[in-house]
Amino acid sequence: MPTLNHRILVVDPEPQIHRLVRVLLGAGYRVEGVCNLPDALSALHDTPYDVVLCEEDLGEVTGFDLLRRLRRHCPDLATILFSGGARLSSAVEAMRLGAFDYLRKTASATELRSAVQRASVHGSLSREVRRLRGEVDKAHGLGNVVGDSGVMRQLLSLAEKVANSDVTVLILGESGTGKELLSRVIHRLGPRSDKPFVAFDCSALAPSLLETELFGHEKGAFTGAGRARRGLFREAQGGTLLLDEIGDIAPSVQNKLLRVLQEREIKPVGGDQFIKVDVRILAATNKDLKAAVARGDFREDLYWRLAVMPMQVPPLRERREDIPLLAMHILAKRFGAAKNFGGGEVKYPSRISQRAMAKLMGYKWPGNIRELENVLSRAALLCDGHEIHSTDLAGAGLKASPSLASLVAVDIEATAGRSLKELLDETVEMVERSAIESAMEKSEGSATKAAKLLGISRATIYNKLRKYGMSV
Repeated sequence: MPTLNHRILVVDPEPQIHRLVRVLLGAGYRVEGVCNLPDALSALHDTPYDVVLCEEDLGEVTGFDLLRRLRRHCPDLATILFSGGARLSSAVEAMRLGAFDYLRKTASATELRSAVQRASVHGSLSREVRRLRGEVDKAHGLGNVVGDSGVMRQLLSLAEKVANSDVTVLILGESGTGKELLSRVIHRLGPRSDKPFVAFDCSALAPSLLETELFGHEKGAFTGAGRARRGLFREAQGGTLLLDEIGDIAPSVQNKLLRVLQEREIKPVGGDQFIKVDVRILAATNKDLKAAVARGDFREDLYWRLAVMPMQVPPLRERREDIPLLAMHILAKRFGAAKNFGGGEVKYPSRISQRAMAKLMGYKWPGNIRELENVLSRAALLCDGHEIHSTDLAGAGLKASPSLASLVAVDIEATAGRSLKELLDETVEMVERSAIESAMEKSEGSATKAAKLLGISRATIYNKLRKYGMSV
């Protein structure tokens, strides 16, 4: 008996069509049939089909309605639309909506089998490509960079462009925004990905210790130097060295770092020979280095050597639309694989209520993603069940202003039955507009002062003012 290796769903109001397709396809196909759109969606939710054959006319709805649903939720599922009265305009519309093929019901058994076979192979290839892309992204570090906002898409696009060069990149951003994570992405996307990635916090050591940590030292170079030390530049040979908190290095170390960037060579403490190094330098800081240059605290020539390609990581308050994705990613990362000591299921939450999500999106997050991680970790431990509620967030220390809380609550009550994404999009706009209106009123119409009050850039507030049709 032949193996049933293709699972087909036929969507047609006439049950005899289901039986006819089963006969025409013959051995090697497991054909199941439903008569309407709700039953089709239910079947697709429960069963992994290879191909869907759908009648164009389903009564009150059409096969195009199913195509639209599948394009959003099952983009890799191959769908064939068929009709008793096939028209060119319908075929064009079907292809535009993502159908793999469009057939007449009078098609021969050979034509039907050929179309289903090709659709099945196409669907399998699409799923495999998606899986492989996911593995590549994960291997390259993109899997941990969460965000679908416009500003994050631009940032990741820039990261991919600079990764293939050896230019020095200066990553700017507030504490907790993910600067080190972005530097790892740049390393893993570039040609040095199979070489070491070394990250070092320049604020962690005194200047004398920092110098030996970076450049190494010879045996006997100072009291206690009982053996030679290679230093981080040589540890990262061929790879990438991230100098985090670069704004905190002392002037004496700045001078030596400048020589490394210019000559690509280091001189260990106590040594008399320069050693060539091949290392890509990435630097990160939460400080305003231009202001430090103006004060004389940071060398201007070193700044321009570091800032060949500056990249600004946005604070969380400027990418609020990413908070739902980040929140669910944090829960999955922190608690998705957790097990208790007995090996059974742990009652850590896997969901966040609408009110709680609205509260997360209404908060300013001065500590950025790091603060979001801490709040969700505490809330998850306090949560009694599988869903985090706003009371859990309050217990975790997250507070919201009364006006914002009441505004969000009214919105949620008014949007019963709406999708979570629609609710979140509207909540973001509502919160942003309210905050901007309040800031503009307090700053007497000055967009620059309002941006300072909100902790966002002037470009951002001007974009938001245009978006909401508010006069400057």
